[in-house]
Amino acid sequence: MQRPAGLAYWLDDAPTLPMTLGLALQQVAVQSIYFVIPVIIAGSLSPDPADATRFLCLSILAVALWQALQLLGRGPLGSGYPIPATHTAALIGAYALLGLGGGGFGAAGAMVVLVGAACVGLTFFMHRLRLLLPNEVAGVVVILIGVTLVSLGAQRFGLQPGGMPPARSAVLVVLLSLAVMVVFALSRSRAAPFAVLLGALCGVPLALAFGHAVPGGAELLAERPWLALPQPWLPRFDEVQAVPLLSFLLTVVALKATAAGSIVVMQRGSDAQWSRPDAPPIRRGLLANGVALIAGGLIGGAASGPAAAAVGLSIATGTLARRIVWVGTVLLAVVALCPKLVALFVLIPEPVKVAMLFYAAGFIMAQGCQLVTARLLDTRRTLVVAFGLSAGLVVAIAPQPFVAAVPALASPLALGAVVAFAINLVTLPTVARHAALTLPLDDRAGTQVSEWLGRVAGAWALKPQTARAADQSLGELVDLLSERRTAALELEARLAEDRVEITLRWPGPPLPGPAARGSLDDLMSSDEARHAFAIWLATRQTQAFRQRPHGASSEAWLAFED
Repeated sequence: MQRPAGLAYWLDDAPTLPMTLGLALQQVAVQSIYFVIPVIIAGSLSPDPADATRFLCLSILAVALWQALQLLGRGPLGSGYPIPATHTAALIGAYALLGLGGGGFGAAGAMVVLVGAACVGLTFFMHRLRLLLPNEVAGVVVILIGVTLVSLGAQRFGLQPGGMPPARSAVLVVLLSLAVMVVFALSRSRAAPFAVLLGALCGVPLALAFGHAVPGGAELLAERPWLALPQPWLPRFDEVQAVPLLSFLLTVVALKATAAGSIVVMQRGSDAQWSRPDAPPIRRGLLANGVALIAGGLIGGAASGPAAAAVGLSIATGTLARRIVWVGTVLLAVVALCPKLVALFVLIPEPVKVAMLFYAAGFIMAQGCQLVTARLLDTRRTLVVAFGLSAGLVVAIAPQPFVAAVPALASPLALGAVVAFAINLVTLPTVARHAALTLPLDDRAGTQVSEWLGRVAGAWALKPQTARAADQSLGELVDLLSERRTAALELEARLAEDRVEITLRWPGPPLPGPAARGSLDDLMSSDEARHAFAIWLATRQTQAFRQRPHGASSEAWLAFED
């Protein structure tokens, strides 16, 4: 691992205490934007603002625990990366379905525990995670999370069929709040990361002036103490209902995809030599994700996950020190112990909450679009995206038939994620493609191999970095085989979903193993040392490399992540 240029604080750096506290407060401010999600969830389970305050306190504690577990770098849990957490919107539809069935906070906690257990269990079986959850499926999931937030905001604003049309003053509050958010976001000032909070600060007085305050809000705020231990809701497994539980479990795809994606983003941002995802930290991070969900459900809080906006802020500002997130974890715990402060988020007027939901949904959908287009969309990937999004949007537009027939799939995220995942799984066998070349190892062999690989890369729409790595590896191997006076070479390339595999066969003995550590001194040493150095050069960018005898010939196999 190498420190990237331009970072203010790397992973193990220790900023001064004032600097650490300031950066941690900035992250907590960004995370607080999503405090509206547990408030919305609580509203679907209970009309009592006091219950919403209690639920939000427990949910903030769950967030603090999630990011603390991710920071662990030793043992079976934790990616070791400073990934801020937040309340995931992936389960909003499942919570709403539970509320419609009369379920309460205890039942919700039990279902979150079961979801966490499923996440832990699947981590041990999903050895090829990127194969099952490629960028296209993850992108569809993230886009549909945004669609779910938009649908929820529209319902709370009375825009659904049969709903109470909003007052003009409420519409004005939403538009002005959004306008303030946009202005600050585009200002490129230090206030830009807090655009949502500043928009809410401007919208709340306007909403109160127009009479959109929460009934009994002043009394509730006065009753809340400054400091108090949150009272957990113990999970009620006896209240678990089959249909809402299935809806909860269907979000496992979304939860694992977003957690894995955030860990990869942080890996890439913290290592100048990054070339591909590092699997062990991702696996430990996914285990920590599942354990944190179980713990959050046991205390009765909302499901937690990575805060993509805060992760982006850390990378953009070059502040990746673990110490910052540790301090932020303590600050979140302090906030959770202050019911009066938490109640302020619960009592935000409805039009301001709607504006916050719309703004957050737009950014979430934009992140999903970036995931979907991270690779060139061939016909198969286009089908995954098209049918996944279409299925989700059908539920968003006309949910009632699904509520009546298949309530577990009566949310855009549930149906869209299942459809995208299923199409990706069913069409995986169609991905494999093959190309072969046989040539004599003469003076033109290197050029012929490079031209052949260029045609293959173009036909298969490989990433440029994949094609460059493969071209460099094959060039080194062809030169080495030519030097060893090998007569001919057979090449076979195979395209899988997430990598390119190239097999070389030649008459004669196998090549030496790669040098343990390449050194320029090897170039002036024996032939064996020079050849081992050449193999090290050829394989240093591969995902895997191995050799074996093949009759009277030898065979080498290389894999490159794409």
